[in-house]
Amino acid sequence: MRRFALLSLFLACANSYAATLNIISADSRADAPLGVSVSGVRPTDVVELRLAMRDSKGTRWRSNAVYRADLEGRVDPSTTAAEAGSYTGVDQTGLFWSMKPDGAGRPSPFPIKRRDGDLRFEPAIFTLEMVIEGNVAETVELRRWIDGEDVSAFTVESPGLVANIYAPRGVLTDGRRHPVVITLGGSEGGIESANMYAAWLASHGFLAMSVAYYRMPGLPKDLVRVPIDPVSVAVDWLQEQSYVDASGIGVLGGSWGGTIAMAAASHDQRLRAVVSIVGSPAPFRGIRRDIAPADFRAVDEPGLTLKGNDLPFLPYREDSRWLDEEDATAQSALKSAMLPIENINGPLMLVAAGDDRLGFSGEMAAVASRYLAKHHRDKSDEIVYFSDAGHLISPFWQPTSYRHDLGPYLQVGGTPTGYARADREGGAAVIRFLRSALKSNRDSLPASK
Repeated sequence: MRRFALLSLFLACANSYAATLNIISADSRADAPLGVSVSGVRPTDVVELRLAMRDSKGTRWRSNAVYRADLEGRVDPSTTAAEAGSYTGVDQTGLFWSMKPDGAGRPSPFPIKRRDGDLRFEPAIFTLEMVIEGNVAETVELRRWIDGEDVSAFTVESPGLVANIYAPRGVLTDGRRHPVVITLGGSEGGIESANMYAAWLASHGFLAMSVAYYRMPGLPKDLVRVPIDPVSVAVDWLQEQSYVDASGIGVLGGSWGGTIAMAAASHDQRLRAVVSIVGSPAPFRGIRRDIAPADFRAVDEPGLTLKGNDLPFLPYREDSRWLDEEDATAQSALKSAMLPIENINGPLMLVAAGDDRLGFSGEMAAVASRYLAKHHRDKSDEIVYFSDAGHLISPFWQPTSYRHDLGPYLQVGGTPTGYARADREGGAAVIRFLRSALKSNRDSLPASK
């Protein structure tokens, strides 16, 4: 009789377990933690999570991870190690970066689509499945936003500017002055990359202004003798706006945009913080789109100008050794091409990749560090370095499995895990840096009438 009672109690306890998929929010930023956990399973039970999405071309990407529940019957990818699947170990971004396509892969598969008739972006849709004993027990849809419902955007109408404003809710109408970040894209040209940076910053509470500098109507077709003056024109415009704190204007750029950000701030003291993501403190050669390969090896002309004057540039060298102080030729060229970054009127952050085979950002960050040390700069400069990442660092959590492969001409470098760490940590570091650098004594004061 007692044995029967114990057996009944055991079966009752066993049947009381009910696996639950917990979601902090089905809507989250594209750089936010997954916010997913499983509870209600038996201690040490095995749980599988499967993630899927379709990229901008319609290709389906998938990942999966197999976890073992802890002694409280919980699984949390931010603390629970994946024992098998598309990645292993503890990695809260693992289900994102380890995704692989059903067909041919693409380097940057994050679904990027504008909302109809809007400068803002549609959310990327992910499907998450919880699998217990081989059966799909629950399915949820997750939406990952570059900007979000609380961000507004509009086009700037001003001579000499191709620009857009991205603003968190209330910033334009709360009667206060706010810091602002100007954003610049890379050698792909246009304004879409700058828009994504600006939308991303706005999702973190920053007022941001995307600015185009070439490959747009009225702007140069090629990255040859491209004026950096639009950055200062943007500052002029921003200083006239009642919601902008003129003492808190920064600039952020990626790749060539990072170089332009440093160049502009080196000559415009009104810029108070600079973020260069895989940019170079010494400009490389220009780019002509009709000459293959379309990178800095294609032409022997300057990429940038300021007030109509050419900015010096580094010559192309197959065996570039810009850190070798015994190489007199290299050091002479470097001295001539270096931007006067010691003049930047605020802190400088360099996000650099050790395996950057396109822009050599790791090597050039070391060049910048030596240069600034020799000039005894007293600003709170930072270098964020990822040894195994390549040129295509992104602030969004997305698949990295094909990002290193751009084809036979452009080698960008990096490993899937290296890019994953750079994406996870780099964007967060940029947000922290800008919040600190653009703290303003006036951003809580009413705007002047």
